[in-house]
Amino acid sequence: MSEEQIKEDVEYEARLRRRLKILQEQFKEGKVNIAEGLEVEKSLLAVRVGPDGEVDLSTVDGLVRSMALAVTAMHDREELKKEASLSQIQNMYFKFIEDNFGQFYQMMLKQNLTPHDAGRALTQNEKSVEAFTENLDEFLNVIDQFWEGVGEVAHIHVEDMHGNIKGIFGGDLFPSHDENIASKCGIYTDTIVLPDPFLRSKHIFANYPKKDKAYYFIKHAMNILQYKDLACADVEVPIIAILPDQAVLQEDERDFFHSLGKKDSIVHAGKLFNRKFDSFDELIDFAQELDTIERVVAEIGDKSRVLFDTEWTGDIASQLAQALANKHYKPFVDSPGMLLASQSLGRMSVSNELLVKSRRLNGSPIIDAPTSWQYLVWKMEYDAEQAESELQSENLHVVRGLSDLANSEMQWLGNIPPESLIEIRKEGAMDEIRNILGQGVNELIEANPSNFHRSRDQIFDNINNAFSQHQKNIDELKAKKWKFAGKDIGSWLVVGSLEVTAAITGMPVWGMATIAADQVLDVPKLKDIPQSIRDLSNENQKIKKSPVGMLFNIKKKNT
Repeated sequence: MSEEQIKEDVEYEARLRRRLKILQEQFKEGKVNIAEGLEVEKSLLAVRVGPDGEVDLSTVDGLVRSMALAVTAMHDREELKKEASLSQIQNMYFKFIEDNFGQFYQMMLKQNLTPHDAGRALTQNEKSVEAFTENLDEFLNVIDQFWEGVGEVAHIHVEDMHGNIKGIFGGDLFPSHDENIASKCGIYTDTIVLPDPFLRSKHIFANYPKKDKAYYFIKHAMNILQYKDLACADVEVPIIAILPDQAVLQEDERDFFHSLGKKDSIVHAGKLFNRKFDSFDELIDFAQELDTIERVVAEIGDKSRVLFDTEWTGDIASQLAQALANKHYKPFVDSPGMLLASQSLGRMSVSNELLVKSRRLNGSPIIDAPTSWQYLVWKMEYDAEQAESELQSENLHVVRGLSDLANSEMQWLGNIPPESLIEIRKEGAMDEIRNILGQGVNELIEANPSNFHRSRDQIFDNINNAFSQHQKNIDELKAKKWKFAGKDIGSWLVVGSLEVTAAITGMPVWGMATIAADQVLDVPKLKDIPQSIRDLSNENQKIKKSPVGMLFNIKKKNT
């Protein structure tokens, strides 16, 4: 036996003894119980202690070792959570942001500006830009170190919040600066999980001109401070929680989402150009040949799949020209063909990351940007098509919303002042409003793809009834003339889209299902899959939940 093998055996033995000790302690404390008749009972009774008082490891079989491993994992998870509560983590985070930007935030409020306005106003001269960017790297380094220290703990706290409706924000760097996403959909979720915008904007801080870096630095700080009271409110279930993206902290996860994005971009490009691509390299070779706008337009088969921004108008040629001149694309691509390929890859990678993050946190994706929403809908459409082929089923893709159920525009509670939302939570008011939508969404999450054709109509009826009941409840609430924190509930009503989309695949994203060799279309090499993703996939094989996303989009008033 080699020296290296001896060392590995010694280390494994030490880990096993620790696990067995923890298992013994958990039994003594009554935290582990075994049902009668289980095989592991015989295995436990067979364990012996040697003359030295240590467990004789030769008497510990695989069942006991597996049990000790699982119990230790749960024990260590609980111990990790004791390092800091979610409330402590949120308060520490916001204190750091406020210490650095509090005075500018108060100025913004005093002058009734938006974070965008503040970012523009404070970057008007070169001296101001230099002042803000001078310490940017140091600020970002502190953010990195903070999340490296407590990011995992924060994630575990949110993961372990069971039985509540969690909305996982995605599709953009951070929620829109001129709306508060908790005001918009805080009645329909228990907790909204927001990303750290500074981590998510690393590509901007690395590649953009100084003035743009300063603008996003200020805008993010002003925007996130709008959520301080909601995140730090003294309520049993947090209204807002800021969490770091694992893909930013862990390079292997980022690469994995990129690989999933490649596979989906092949499907998207196939529909866009009405041709089959066998690999991402083949797509790139094809895109590189489309070096003029005219060549791109000539090759497009489905014009509806060309999407840069839902607010852009004009034909495809003019939108391609607009995108090539746009500061968000210009630093990275200069060819119209490569622009469409990179747009597809980027959007699909983001959708995959959001779906995996939502599954990990036991929540549903929430999007407030219509462009990002459309790409998530397409992503789920492609997953559903693949599942339909594998499962010999049909119509597994779902898009349902208020707009589908009424001839006129619908109203919903989407403009709730943060102070009113906090008071509502403290009083436990309007829980029935939140549960109405939650029940409909949960039915989709739990739906079985193999017999979805049997339950589909009933689930749709239930969603339709939920939305209809929601409208009745809104009418009743208006009649009650309730007030919270001095604000009339009638002033919180907005008009817009509230939609739900799902891919009834029985799994969070198709790319994760390919990890299991018995469900396969294209099995990735095991070494290419991060351990964290493998663990999540193994868990999902037992739970079998489908992804369901939600769009909250308020109709903008004409000015």
